[in-house]
Amino acid sequence: MKQTASKSEKRQKILNAARSLFNRTHDVKRVSLEDIAEAAGVSPTTIYNNFGDRETLLYEVIKELASRNLERNRGIVRSSLPFLQKLISIISSKMDIADQVNSELIEKLVTQDKIIAPFIDELYDQEIKPLWLEIMADGKKQGYIDPAMDDAALLAYLDIIQAGLKARPEFFKNFSDNMNLIEQITHLMFYGFLKREIDLFQKEEK
Repeated sequence: MKQTASKSEKRQKILNAARSLFNRTHDVKRVSLEDIAEAAGVSPTTIYNNFGDRETLLYEVIKELASRNLERNRGIVRSSLPFLQKLISIISSKMDIADQVNSELIEKLVTQDKIIAPFIDELYDQEIKPLWLEIMADGKKQGYIDPAMDDAALLAYLDIIQAGLKARPEFFKNFSDNMNLIEQITHLMFYGFLKREIDLFQKEEK
């Protein structure tokens, strides 16, 4: 006897089909619910019953993307990898997204469109910040980060980076075309723009 898919299985099939179709187009608005329904092997009514409308489905795809990336990074941070390899792996995972995900989805994810913003803000405060504190603590133990660096300073820095990314959505409209700029910004985030350490506050003379 042929088994019918459960509601959760149908929902996941729809999400998978939508993500695949969104990633294969330069304009996600051109992907219709009918296209998604056909790719998922369900009726448009099933999509309406599960998601309500196309916009809600789009944001569910974005939320799933963010959650999967978070899970991957959590696995990296809590692995036995050396600190530097953890950083490289996290950065690599973000670059992989650029190759695999439509730039419109990345733009909505990073700039936090008003519908997705509450979810991303909660994810950032409840999950991403604590993960950064974990990896920074690891970096201090392994001698890569100054142990005198306060967690409060790190969290303030992350907030500034987050706000800055929201303010410059043009970076993400053509993510892959701006890859060199993204790499330089990432370099600045971790190393600053000075080639060597300078006693900027002249504390050594006091």
